[in-house]
Amino acid sequence: MTKKTAAAQLEKISLGHYILKGQLDFESVPELWKENKNSLFTDETSILNIDLSQLERSDSSGLALLVEWYREAEQQSKTITFFNLPAQMYEIACISGLNEILPLSTK
Repeated sequence: MTKKTAAAQLEKISLGHYILKGQLDFESVPELWKENKNSLFTDETSILNIDLSQLERSDSSGLALLVEWYREAEQQSKTITFFNLPAQMYEIACISGLNEILPLSTK
């Protein structure tokens, strides 16, 4: 019997403001990318703020998702910032050097 992973959700709070909920892992990230690629980057604003305060857990695939969102935002001439990263996710970003590339904030 396999355990179903809690799905991750990206919820739009207001124009350009989103909150990411659930768990980011190798199972949920591809689904989240497919579900939100178009809606996230067609928002009518050039500034996107993604709040990760309600993220329950993330492995390295969660950071890979942030990298993809960052690349897509740049291609669309949008500014994206990731706020309230969980401590463990931020530590992984620091170890991998992604904190120097991605617009991350632990606050």
